[in-house]
Amino acid sequence: MIRTAQQNMKYTLSTQAIERVTPSKDALRLCEKISDGKLSANAAVDAIKQKYGLTRGASRG
Repeated sequence: MIRTAQQNMKYTLSTQAIERVTPSKDALRLCEKISDGKLSANAAVDAIKQKYGLTRGASRG
C-alpha cells in the first residue's frame, strides 16, 4: 500500500473506532485492494451487494 493510502486507511479505522463501528474483515480486504489500485470502488460495492443479496431498486426520479 502506498503511504497516502496507508494514512487514509488509518484515518478511516480511527474514525470507525471512535464511533465504535467495526468493519468486517471482508470490508477491510476490499479497502486494501482499492487503496492498492487492484479494485475499483464500483467493483467493491458490487461485491458487497452480491454478498448480502442486494439488488438495485427502482429509480425514484
